[in-house]
Amino acid sequence: MGQRHQVYVIARVRRKDETTGHRRCVAAYHHQWCYGRTALQLLSRFLKLISQPDNAQMIRREIANVQGNWGEVPAPPAYAPRSREDYVPCPFIAYLLQLSWNVNLDDDPVYVAGTTFSNAVLDARMETSQGDNNDGITVIDVTDPANPSYCFNAIGGPPLTAEQYVRQYYPQTVDLATIDESVLEDKEGLSDDVATERMVMQTISALEAVPLMSIDLLVEAWPREYTRARKKMVAAGTYVPSDAVSQDDAVPATSTISDAPLPPQPDMPSLAGTPFRKAVLHAASTGDIKPVEDSPSVPGQTEIALSALRELTPSPEAAAGLLSLVIGRDSRNVDALDLSDIELSPTAILGLVKAVGGALVKLDLTGNSQVAIHDLENILHAAPNLRQLTIFDCPLVSDEDIYGLLASSPKSVYPLEFIGHNAFFRRARDARPSCPYTPAFTCIIGTPMRGQPLITSLPYFTPSRLLRSLYTLLKPVAAVSGALTSSASARDPRVSMLALSGSQLFGSSALPHAAFTTWFGDAATVTDAIRVAEGQEPDPSGLRANTQRIMLIPQASTSWDGWLLMIQPPSYFSPAGFAIARKRPVVPSTDAEAVENAALDLEVFSFPDFIRTLEEEGRPAPPAEDVAALASVIESVFPADARFDSAGAVEFLKEAMMMSRAFGSF
Repeated sequence: MGQRHQVYVIARVRRKDETTGHRRCVAAYHHQWCYGRTALQLLSRFLKLISQPDNAQMIRREIANVQGNWGEVPAPPAYAPRSREDYVPCPFIAYLLQLSWNVNLDDDPVYVAGTTFSNAVLDARMETSQGDNNDGITVIDVTDPANPSYCFNAIGGPPLTAEQYVRQYYPQTVDLATIDESVLEDKEGLSDDVATERMVMQTISALEAVPLMSIDLLVEAWPREYTRARKKMVAAGTYVPSDAVSQDDAVPATSTISDAPLPPQPDMPSLAGTPFRKAVLHAASTGDIKPVEDSPSVPGQTEIALSALRELTPSPEAAAGLLSLVIGRDSRNVDALDLSDIELSPTAILGLVKAVGGALVKLDLTGNSQVAIHDLENILHAAPNLRQLTIFDCPLVSDEDIYGLLASSPKSVYPLEFIGHNAFFRRARDARPSCPYTPAFTCIIGTPMRGQPLITSLPYFTPSRLLRSLYTLLKPVAAVSGALTSSASARDPRVSMLALSGSQLFGSSALPHAAFTTWFGDAATVTDAIRVAEGQEPDPSGLRANTQRIMLIPQASTSWDGWLLMIQPPSYFSPAGFAIARKRPVVPSTDAEAVENAALDLEVFSFPDFIRTLEEEGRPAPPAEDVAALASVIESVFPADARFDSAGAVEFLKEAMMMSRAFGSF
C-alpha cells in the first residue's frame, strides 16, 4: 500500500584507481507516500537545507571523503555488527533526505511521514529501476551544493521539470489570469479549482530558479537505464548537450575541506592587496615581524592575517608569533579563531587561545595534523566560554579518542554547543539500537501503533540548546492537545482525527531527529522561537530551511546512560506519560541479574529539579524565560496526572527495551 517514490542524490566522485570522476549516486532514500505537490515541496525543502552554508560545507566534506573509494563497502562497526548493510557513502546527505522527505516543522500542521531512517535509506549502488516504485523518482546533483540541479523522472525517461511532473496529478483547469474574484463566492466548484491551481503554482514557483538536470547526467550516473532515453531525445530533436558532464580533468585524490571563513565585518576593507596583508605575507616569508608590528592597526586584521597564512603551504615558522602579535593588536574582542589548514603546533594554538582569552566562542582546527586528544583537553580548559569546536580531518584525533573524552571527562565539553568531528556524523542506526558513545541524553518515545520505540541519543548537549529541542519536539503535540480541548474545535468534524494525528506525529524518527539536531539560526532559544512564530505563515515548501543548520547525526542507545526523557504520546490507544530521569549509581555486583535490575533503578526529576541539577553539574544555565516557556508547554501536554513515577518509568523502559530487541532481531 502506498504511492512509493525514491530520491537519488548524485555527485561527481571517483572509484579506486580512477583519476577522473563520474556522476554516481551518493545517497538514496525511499518514501512510501510521495507524489504530486508533496514531491515538489519535499525537494524544495532539501534544496533549502543544503543552501545553509554549514550544511553545504558538510556536503563538500563528505563528497571529498568519497573520492577514490566510491563503491568500497566498509566493514560494519564493532558497535553495530550485522551481516549486511546497505551502502551509504554519504550519511550526512542521506540524513538530510530523511529530514526533508519525512518532516517539516514549519508547516501547519507539522508534516511527519515514514518510520525510521534505517527502514528508508537505500543502497547507493542500486539502479533507479530497482526501487519499489509507483510515482516516479527525484534526482538531485550536489557536485556543487551551491549550484544544484534536479529532475523528476518516470524511471528510464527524459528529465521532467517540476511543472511537468506535478501536472500529471493536477492538470490546469483554470487560467488564474482570467479569474474574476467577485464571482468566486457564487461558484463553489470554480472556487475549489482556483484554490487548487494557486497551491500548485505556488509549489512550482519554489523550484523555478533551480536548473533542470540534463539527460547527460542521468546517463553518466546510470548508463544502462538512460542511454535509450537520450537516443530518443536526439531523434526527437529535444536533446540539448550539457556543459556539466564530467570531463577528463582529474578529480583531486584528496581534499581537505575547512569550514567557510568567517564573514568580514561591514567596515573591513577588501583583503586582497591591502598594505597590512602584504606586510603579513612578507613577515611570514622572512620571519621578520617588525613591519607588522610597526604598521597601523586596521579593522579585521586578525581575519586578514589568517586568510594570508592559509595560502602558505607549509605554514611558516613565524606564523604563531605573527598571529599572536596580530590578535594582541586587534581592537575588537576576537571571539572566533579560524585556524583551519594552518599547520600550527599544539603549543602555538594553546598560546593563541590564551591570548584571546574568555572572549573565544568559536575555534576551527580543521586539517591540523599535530593536535591530539590531550591537546584538545588543554585547549578546552583554557577557553571556558568556547561554544563551537571544529576538528575535522585531524588525523591524531580519532573517533574513539573523542568518545573516550566524552566518557572520561564529560565536564570538559559541557559548554560546547557544537563539536565538528566525523565521530558525530556517522550513519544513523535507529531501527536496531546501537551507539558508539556513552550518551549524555536519550529521548525514548513509545509508539503504540508501531510497537518499536523511537530512540534518539545525543553525545553532548547544553541546557539552552536542549530546551530549544524539547520545545520543538513538544510544540506540535501541544497544538493538537489545545485543539482537542477547544470547545470550538469539538464541533469540527475533523477533530476526531486530531487524537490520531497527535500519536502519528511520533510515528517517525524524523521528528525527534529534526528536533534534537537542528540549530535554528533565526530562533536559537525557546523565547526566540515563540517570538518568530507569531504571525508566521505555514511553510509547506520548506523555504525557511535555509536557516537550519544540522549539528550532528544522532544514534540510538539502550544503555540508558545519561539523562533520559520518556514520552508516551497522548492517544486513543494508551494514556499519556512523561518523565525526566536518570539511573541511580549502580552498586558493583557479580550477579548479572542484579546488575540488570539495578540498571533500571531510576530517579525521576520534576522539570524545575532537572534544570537545577543541570546547573549543579556545572552546565551553563539556560535563560529563565526559556525554562518558564517550556514548563508551560510540558504542562499543557503532560499535566500532573500524566507523569510517570519511578515505578512507571522503569516499566516504560523495560517495555522499550523488550520492543527494541524484538524489532532489532528482524
